[in-house]
Amino acid sequence: MRKILTLLAVTLCAAACIYPYTPELEEAPEGVLTVEGNISIGDESTVRLGTLRPLWSSESTPQSPDLRTAKVWVEDDAGTRYPGTLTQPGGVFHSDIVGPGYGHLYNPSPTFTIHTEDAPADRQYRLCIEALGSTYASEWSEIAPPPVIRKIEFLCGDHENQVTVAVSVDGGEGETGYLQLSYDETWEFHSEYFPTYVYTPASKEIQPGTPPGYGDSWFYWCWRSTDNHAVYPVDYSGMAEKGISAWPLARFPRTDSRNHRRYCIRVKAKTLNEASYRFLKNLEQNTDGGDNLFTPTPGEIAGNLRCESDPERMVLGYVTIGRTVWKRAFLDNRYYLDHAPSRAGIVFPTEANYSTVFYQGYLPLFLNDNWERDPAEEGEYGWGARRCYDCVAAGGTRVKPDYWDQSE
Repeated sequence: MRKILTLLAVTLCAAACIYPYTPELEEAPEGVLTVEGNISIGDESTVRLGTLRPLWSSESTPQSPDLRTAKVWVEDDAGTRYPGTLTQPGGVFHSDIVGPGYGHLYNPSPTFTIHTEDAPADRQYRLCIEALGSTYASEWSEIAPPPVIRKIEFLCGDHENQVTVAVSVDGGEGETGYLQLSYDETWEFHSEYFPTYVYTPASKEIQPGTPPGYGDSWFYWCWRSTDNHAVYPVDYSGMAEKGISAWPLARFPRTDSRNHRRYCIRVKAKTLNEASYRFLKNLEQNTDGGDNLFTPTPGEIAGNLRCESDPERMVLGYVTIGRTVWKRAFLDNRYYLDHAPSRAGIVFPTEANYSTVFYQGYLPLFLNDNWERDPAEEGEYGWGARRCYDCVAAGGTRVKPDYWDQSE
């Protein structure tokens, strides 16, 4: 049986105290606030809010409270507030995952960003939320000394088809035996195709050349950034070494666009206490563990938030608070494995339909090798949608990151 309600809570960071409770999830009232809090002193913090709603409802479209107007902030024990800003409004959640006995489903919604990059590490912190007519807060947390990221390596054997990002981290002065790792990525890539044909609508002719306004590389090379929003709890408490060595954090195929020219990963690390580690590990097992007899039940996962304005009001979720350190590493295209461009977004119109697809944003990109063998089936040229020849349309940006020319 899939434990659906366990996806309600959290991708988070380091916290000091647990505020335990064991909710009866099958009877959890609709509209209970759920919180995912990743408070990173020394880095940007994120908080995601949601509510429980019925999985099966007599209404065709169950209504969820609008949490976009919630107030979210981090405060320290000196009274300084770090306000949150709505950065992702959220959306409607649809799922075909069902399970008997679970009457509610987590409804993903707004994400708030809090700028705690310059927050001092010698204070205690907590997360505060005003939502659903109530005030919520996490426990006060002291900030443990951070770990030390020693090395980031890119590993790929001669006969392997994947690149592995491996990290080595020392526990540091505040080592507890537990770490939280996360990362974001940026890479320079090119679009699948570079247009080498020009279509003239007036004459309906296709000739070799570069389309007007395209330029040598203006739409061909871009940068793309992504944050997978995942956290990875690591337990090294039983090891002789006070940290981890060559721990595999991320992988990507050699044919991936990350290998086109230059790739950068920014690894983040923070110290966890044992309680925070166990919460995150339980959550990971509930999310990814499948139908395992020994997978923890949702009720075994304790949260560390409470409703201050109404102590009887339930709130689900967890907030981790800690000092984050980070380190960048760069990879060139040494592992790139060349391959045929993707045919996704490619059409083969007949000459009569050239103008139609052209005004839909398609451009002729290559000769169709099969055309002479079977001209009745496909057109002479392969035409690509804009995302095939425009790296901006494919999700990139032409703005180079300010750190891109660094060696490390």
